[in-house]
Amino acid sequence: MDFFRFLLCVILGFLLSGVWLGLCFIIGVLIQKLKIPWLSYFDKLLASLIPIIFIASTVGIYPIQISRIQNISVYIIAIVTIVITTAIITRKKSIKHKKGKDMLLWGVDGLLMEIPQRLMMQSFVYGMLKLLGVSPLNLYTIIATAFIWCMGIAMQIFLFKKQFDEDVIFDILSSLVFSLGIGYVYQQTGLIIISMIAHFCERIFSCYIFSKYPNTSLQD
Repeated sequence: MDFFRFLLCVILGFLLSGVWLGLCFIIGVLIQKLKIPWLSYFDKLLASLIPIIFIASTVGIYPIQISRIQNISVYIIAIVTIVITTAIITRKKSIKHKKGKDMLLWGVDGLLMEIPQRLMMQSFVYGMLKLLGVSPLNLYTIIATAFIWCMGIAMQIFLFKKQFDEDVIFDILSSLVFSLGIGYVYQQTGLIIISMIAHFCERIFSCYIFSKYPNTSLQD
């Protein structure tokens, strides 16, 4: 019975990701029409606001776990996750190299991505699984959130008719690893700032490695 409840939650989470992507598209169009290009850096954040307000007023936002914030193992897992994710993503063969301001903005984009991924999606998944009585609650929340986010990447590949190649596999694999690792960290602490810093660092480290080895991937 828990499996079907878990599956229902994954389906609902996937639908939520579709709503979020739709809002991203609408906001992107509005930004172009209003001719305010700098707002495009915050489109993912803006698209999260309505779903987050809805989630906060229904199942609730995942609370801060004060007793676990001082747990050193949580921060070790965050660092290890950053390293492994960077190692995976830097195996991609095609990549737009970013330096200076572009690298910083790419890092900020990753930082802001944690708002929809944790505050929106992981809170929603946790709230729904708790409502449905699925256990172990924390474990299934982490797994479901990671799975939903990877499904969202696959959906974007399909919608935008991109080629499903080796680089896409690395994108999905790195997203899975990061979502599981940082999802665990967020589930343990409830502090969005930790996952935001982790995503920022992963983006910056990846860009640094790409800029250091511009003509080859680390697998060569």
